[in-house]
Amino acid sequence: MELKKNFVLSILKGLDIFSDLDEQALTELGHLFKERIYDQKEVIFEEGSIGNSMMVIASGEVRISQIPDPKTEEALVILKKGDVFGEMGLLDDLPRSATPIAHTNVITLEISRDDFLNYVLKNCENGVKILLKLSRTLSLRLRETDAKLKAFVSLSQWL
Repeated sequence: MELKKNFVLSILKGLDIFSDLDEQALTELGHLFKERIYDQKEVIFEEGSIGNSMMVIASGEVRISQIPDPKTEEALVILKKGDVFGEMGLLDDLPRSATPIAHTNVITLEISRDDFLNYVLKNCENGVKILLKLSRTLSLRLRETDAKLKAFVSLSQWL
């Protein structure tokens, strides 16, 4: 059991969103994560399903895809150990925006929205630190998407 706790802590320590937390705070937070194992090609959750958790890749790779129809998959990105996905599910209960698929055999660490929000409410100072990092991460992703959209619109004017 101690080995598992140390493994979870080592993964969480490497995440930017938890980088401002001390060892005790990380240990407490680490107890809230559940290990999930997925076989290669297994769908982790479906685009359009209601988000209620965030996952951290502990080992393996996850392909984030959009599947417009059952015969077609558009891979958007491949995530690796230490990457996070589904984080918007911690903040809202809206439909998921993509489908993560195990690109290889994968182990993830999952925290539910309820557990996360309870932690934030009980640990306000650490909660603010995490929420600020999470906000910056989401802001960066939004800016990247905005830049790609602008480039696409600019290019489409020439077609």
